[in-house]
Amino acid sequence: MRRLINFLFLTTILLTNIGITPVSADDTPVTTPDNYSGDVICRPGVYLTTPDTCLPVGPSSMLTQMAKDGVVFPIPSLPVSKPSPSLNDVPFRYAKITSPSAPLYGSPAMGDARAATYYLKGATRYISYSSTSQTEMGLYFLSSSGLWVDGGDIARAAPPVFQGVVAHDTPRTQFGWILTNGFTRPTPDFNAKESKHEVKPGEFYSIAGTRQVGDTLWVMIGLGEWIEDRIIGRVIPTSVAPKGVENGRWIDINLEEQSLSVYDNSKMVFATLVSTGTKPFYTQPGLFKIYKKKDTETMSGDFSGDKSGYYYLEDVPWTMYFDKLRALHGAYWHARFGYDASHGCVNLSLGDSHWLYDWAKVGDYVYVYDPSGQTPTDPKFYTDGGA
Repeated sequence: MRRLINFLFLTTILLTNIGITPVSADDTPVTTPDNYSGDVICRPGVYLTTPDTCLPVGPSSMLTQMAKDGVVFPIPSLPVSKPSPSLNDVPFRYAKITSPSAPLYGSPAMGDARAATYYLKGATRYISYSSTSQTEMGLYFLSSSGLWVDGGDIARAAPPVFQGVVAHDTPRTQFGWILTNGFTRPTPDFNAKESKHEVKPGEFYSIAGTRQVGDTLWVMIGLGEWIEDRIIGRVIPTSVAPKGVENGRWIDINLEEQSLSVYDNSKMVFATLVSTGTKPFYTQPGLFKIYKKKDTETMSGDFSGDKSGYYYLEDVPWTMYFDKLRALHGAYWHARFGYDASHGCVNLSLGDSHWLYDWAKVGDYVYVYDPSGQTPTDPKFYTDGGA
């Protein structure tokens, strides 16, 4: 009875007293005798070889198997914090063009379509306005282009608010943000019944380990809590600089996970989710350098061939060019961070782009890669790129 009580006690302290480090899955398995009578149970821990003085059963057998699977448990705390919310502030007000063809005027008094200076057509059109004017014909907005837009042709836009994390050291484990709703499962198996724990977009988790099962990569966010990789955008820390980076300072962009991390002195200092180029306007893999920084930039272009995909974006903030016209910059017109959504640029939230702009210098390295191998790597595939 005493041994049973001791066994149960040791089981209850599992979650607080034991740390595990990943080990190779091909280590010699632990074996235990069939008859436990009279033997002492080992303290909970990882036993890669059978100890002579105790039996590694119960919590120990579970912990050992978890370690062999590459699971780190308990999950180490992350050395991260939230950036200042003030980074989300920009000196601009934005509005979306909602009419199919919006006339632009030299002054509010010219508010008649027949007197239009220019017509703004396209799929995605946003203006940055500095003032408004109420006239007999309605309310007009002065865009940064110097032209006026009829208030009936626009809708004021509130930029999405999302921020990554400032890292005070390189985390020992992966971490990430939930992208879409889902429920955890007790094992990495679609046949396992979903739990009542629902994960929701924007939630932030440390990751204990991952496991590939068939075509699905499973992610462990807690003891007995597994989710599919597709519903979480992961940051995978590294301590090794990309080939060609010799100063320990670079921006790391993972196209498969749609995540970005920043390293200074070979230690992680920032991480977040991004939106890179969607097919066929991929963000080009490779090692680049920031060659120009601009506080604000007006971006426009068309990749459709028939003008149906034309975009016009005024006062894009915190722009850092690194590969022809491909740049890191703030995106106020969408909130699809964690998914590919651009014409080749690396879109960040306003707050994240502001943090990165303050940190980055002209000449800093930008390393873009796709662990899945699905992004074309032939430079001949790529045009100049865009937002």
